[in-house]
Amino acid sequence: MKLTKREYGWILYSTVCVILVSILYLLGAFSSLENIFYDLRFKLRGPVKPSDTVVIVKIDEQSLTELGRWPWDRKIIAKTVENLFNAGVKVVGLDILFPEKSDKISDEKLAKALSKGNSVVAAHFEDVFENIIIDGALQKVSRKSFVRPIPAIEIVAKVGFVNIDPDEDGVVRKVLFHQVHNGVKYDSFNYKIAKIYNQELINVPEEIYVNYYGASEYFDTSNNRMLSTFVSYSFVSVYHNVIPSAWLKDKIVLIGSTATGLYDHYPTPFIEAYPGVEIHATIIENLLSGCYLTKPLTNKHYLFLIVLLGIIFSFLFYKTSPQLTILIMFLLSFSFYFITYYLFYKYYLVIEFVEFFVEVILFGFSSIFYNLLYEQREKMIVKNAFSKYINPYIMEELLNNPKGTISTLGGQKREITIVFTDIREFTTISEILNAEEIVKFLNAYFQIMNDIIFKYNGTIDKYIGDCIMFFWNAPVDQPDHAYLAVNCVIEMIRELERFNTMYQLPTKFQIRIGAGINTGEAIIGNIGSSQLMQYTAVGDTVNIASRLQQLTKEFKTPIILSEFVCNRLNGRIPVVPLGKIKLRGKEKEIEIYTIEGFKY
Repeated sequence: MKLTKREYGWILYSTVCVILVSILYLLGAFSSLENIFYDLRFKLRGPVKPSDTVVIVKIDEQSLTELGRWPWDRKIIAKTVENLFNAGVKVVGLDILFPEKSDKISDEKLAKALSKGNSVVAAHFEDVFENIIIDGALQKVSRKSFVRPIPAIEIVAKVGFVNIDPDEDGVVRKVLFHQVHNGVKYDSFNYKIAKIYNQELINVPEEIYVNYYGASEYFDTSNNRMLSTFVSYSFVSVYHNVIPSAWLKDKIVLIGSTATGLYDHYPTPFIEAYPGVEIHATIIENLLSGCYLTKPLTNKHYLFLIVLLGIIFSFLFYKTSPQLTILIMFLLSFSFYFITYYLFYKYYLVIEFVEFFVEVILFGFSSIFYNLLYEQREKMIVKNAFSKYINPYIMEELLNNPKGTISTLGGQKREITIVFTDIREFTTISEILNAEEIVKFLNAYFQIMNDIIFKYNGTIDKYIGDCIMFFWNAPVDQPDHAYLAVNCVIEMIRELERFNTMYQLPTKFQIRIGAGINTGEAIIGNIGSSQLMQYTAVGDTVNIASRLQQLTKEFKTPIILSEFVCNRLNGRIPVVPLGKIKLRGKEKEIEIYTIEGFKY
């Protein structure tokens, strides 16, 4: 099937849209906006209460007030760890760094306490700058270093790195469980704890998106009170051993800072400052419950979807109205986001949204722009095609409301009033004037006649020598078309009197015309071939009007109108009957009339 220019143009537009979205996606242009919609899913879902498997022992303001400034003597931490193991805690995780030795006795007490059960101590990667000589110049070079706990602690406890790498906007959304340094693979602090607690934990991805449960505290609408997301106790309460063992038995206990002054807080989708120890608690709970978030699709998948949806959108938005396009854009955008939210909430899957949203918006507004541009182009084509036949008033009506006219120009049946006018004794004029004078005369005559036809909003069909064929009620509706036609012809005949005085022919020849007017159904449309076509009217109604124009010579009257025209005048113009005639090829006679007071 051969494509039209409009279809070729839209395919080009669609291709550009797909390529543009693909390039922007690969360049990461949507990342910041994607993060906003990603975080919004958490806010729409709201806080969720995790299990009580993970308990947090908070180094909070109350503890700092009672036990003094941080860092504390390590024997304080040792006593707390010992109390936890005595209470039956399964795993103790210390989100605390011990990179340097302190008091020997205190270090030994802490190591001894950690040895009484499963314990994991924090380590971290850091960038170290060294001054080295390169090509004879002193330069500062960065290298990564793994900062371990002191040997006494590392001997008795497991070690895991606690580094958390936020996204570019500072929000922690995803975490790595393993890093390789100097050929050695290290596990993260949270992964190590979860693995100790559940040794059957397998098939965990290298990286997950953290499924946050909420802020540290949230308002429970069902009970109308504030609740903590995780079960937590102040460090001093455990230190003084006032927490019942039953509340701690078989739990994972994380010891870490929640005091704002210790600067271990990070932005999350729920809150601007969330304690690092609670992020670790969240990740451990994610791993144990299997509710961590993952991204199932790769860049290749998204590029494929961008192309596939581009093909769908190209069909969907082609030739749609602006109003429908905007509605579709809204429904598709809402549906896309709802699907991503449902997969996030139900199946813990992270599906990107922004590239599809941008593609919908880009295709939608491109289609509006393209269709408006093409409609303007079509209007210009129509204007150029009809400007020689239709007066400006009808032209504006046609362009402002093309439906029912432009869309059916291939051919439609409708009632029209059609007129043929012809100059009487034109052969005599041709004999008087030379070719150049004839052309000049006809141009002057047609200009005056055309102005009158346009004045009454008529449409000129064609010129046939000195004959003019014109009609009403097409291409736009004109309810009183018969009355307009008759008045137009009357003014044309009267205007000839002025023309004869202005344009004096040799031998003082007087220009006269004969006009035949008929009303009825005809076929109106573009008739011809794809190379050459003409907007015209065909049918018996046209033939009758032409025959009536010829009869003006026999009846010696400048105007003859059919009974079909007369019936629509409703007595507004006085007419005189001329009798009945039988036209060639017609069995039924028709009544014909002339206008009162008009005769040769």
